[in-house]
Amino acid sequence: MKDLYLKLKEAYSDKNLNKITAGIIELYKTQQYDRIRDISNTISDFIEIDERNISKCFSKLVMIYHPDKETYYNKEIEKYYHSGNQEGLNQLRHILLIQNMEDIPVSAAVLDDIDYSPEYGWDEEPQGNSYFSESENFESEEEAFYEDDNTFFTALKRKIYGRINIDMPVYYLEDLDEIEMAEYEVESLDGVEYCIHTAILDLSRNQLTDISELWNLKQLEELYLADNQIGYIDSLGNLPKLRVVDLSNNLIDDISPLLELENLEYVNIVGNKIPRHQIDELLSKDVIVVY
Repeated sequence: MKDLYLKLKEAYSDKNLNKITAGIIELYKTQQYDRIRDISNTISDFIEIDERNISKCFSKLVMIYHPDKETYYNKEIEKYYHSGNQEGLNQLRHILLIQNMEDIPVSAAVLDDIDYSPEYGWDEEPQGNSYFSESENFESEEEAFYEDDNTFFTALKRKIYGRINIDMPVYYLEDLDEIEMAEYEVESLDGVEYCIHTAILDLSRNQLTDISELWNLKQLEELYLADNQIGYIDSLGNLPKLRVVDLSNNLIDDISPLLELENLEYVNIVGNKIPRHQIDELLSKDVIVVY
């Protein structure tokens, strides 16, 4: 037990956490997403991470191994060691598996973030937020996936039903607590305003320029908007529960709307030209900032 205790004390040092976090960020900046997925798979016996979604995967890894967590982890190590809690120490061993990230083998195949083949349909008699059941694709691929109306609402119908020429009452959207719409060629957020109880929303790698429709989504806690064409984020200042936001690779030069969010924990602004004083202000609030 003492041997593990000493190893963990060294592993969760500021120096080592800095090294690990810098390595993960470098992989993200150089788009080595397969390596990031492999890291998450390596620690999957200890921590559950959805490695199919690269934005969430990266965000979670940074939050787990960020140097700001040094004090927390060392308190946990001391508590478990001095109380003789071997199992508690074992639960922190995941860091030992990735200290040398270059030694983690790269998987032969890289998973896609989104499978465009529709796998789910809407439950005609929904209970709570369990709207999804297995269905077949009733339309041709061309009709299902290529529409002039590239709105959020149309894309959501395409995702759920596999087709868009179907009536879907907008009140159905009120009970969706998690929506993943990465790489759906969404150009407009028309319809997203009805997702008033959504806590997690992923709109990465679309064609968004305007996100003003997010203004009233007061329950949002995690928001992923990487790889769009967004310039202004004023609407995010009205999301009091927002904890995690990924704005990487957009056209943003002002993140002042984020500065008053009291629950903010993590911001990814890689690939944007943000004034240094705004970054420093977020850091002063103990927000994890990747830039």
